[in-house]
Amino acid sequence: MRYTMAEALHEMRHLRDADTGRLRGVDVADHLHDLTGLDTVPAPWGARLAGLVEARTAGTVTADTPQYLVFSDGLPVAWATVTAAVVTPDLPMTAIQARHQRQAVAVLADLDRATLRALADERDHRDARPTTDTADERTMPGALRVAPAADPTATRWVRVGADLDTARAAVARAVRGGAADDAVIVTAVGYGHHGDHAHRLSLAVLCAMHAIVAAHPVSLAIVGHWIDDAHGLAGHVDPQLLAGQFTDAYIGRFASRRHYVEHRMQQLGWTDLLRTHGLEPYFDHRRFEQHLFTHAVTGIDLDRWQPWHGIEVFHRRPTTT
Repeated sequence: MRYTMAEALHEMRHLRDADTGRLRGVDVADHLHDLTGLDTVPAPWGARLAGLVEARTAGTVTADTPQYLVFSDGLPVAWATVTAAVVTPDLPMTAIQARHQRQAVAVLADLDRATLRALADERDHRDARPTTDTADERTMPGALRVAPAADPTATRWVRVGADLDTARAAVARAVRGGAADDAVIVTAVGYGHHGDHAHRLSLAVLCAMHAIVAAHPVSLAIVGHWIDDAHGLAGHVDPQLLAGQFTDAYIGRFASRRHYVEHRMQQLGWTDLLRTHGLEPYFDHRRFEQHLFTHAVTGIDLDRWQPWHGIEVFHRRPTTT
């Protein structure tokens, strides 16, 4: 299968095999017996790379072991190690190979968080790293797995709340004195769709989410779902504006869409009006519900796996033309 350049770079950010014909990325573990001819690469890189791959084939993995190799016209122009470090061999290259190297480095230095999690898990397993963190703490909302940006698989767990300064101090300690703003948040537990799927997470945004939970009867997960909802913030979040935007949008919790429709009709005075004039049998409740949830509000399930648990209802984000 051939990929476009954009598709290949996207796959490389996840360390998945991709091939445009001239640019090729491969997961080393899946191709240990296919990576031949590496020793023909100019010294000292060829012998070094071939030795590392041979050692991995024999079961020896070190911090320098390649996890993912990128080739341009058959020449290895960059690779990511098992610790997510990016290596760029200084080799004679054509203009195209040099361009491919720059493009590969840009994505390998900015890996998807799920990929970083997998590499961090493997690193912890290799190192048999003891930890004082309990499994329960790691699964509770507010738990963060953080790492220095320069070593994004060297992770530690911390817990944060609404106070940003306290959170920054906790993260700085976890990354052993590094700047909190430079740390990578590899995992954020309980922050909904935004926490699970944002490419990079902002500590300021996560703390702002905690402040919202303290002010409203909602969960962190609901706030994160709303941030990424197409009719919420669609993923475009400013921590300084977030609390006000949420307050303006949030309507409340209801058992179902039908219950919200009943609430809205009472607000408008329609319930008594229809009853007084004997018009209830003629009112199309389903059509009004469809109108509301298509044009005026959006509903987010309290439990996406069990939607009958209820919904949180929000005003829709105004559309711009």
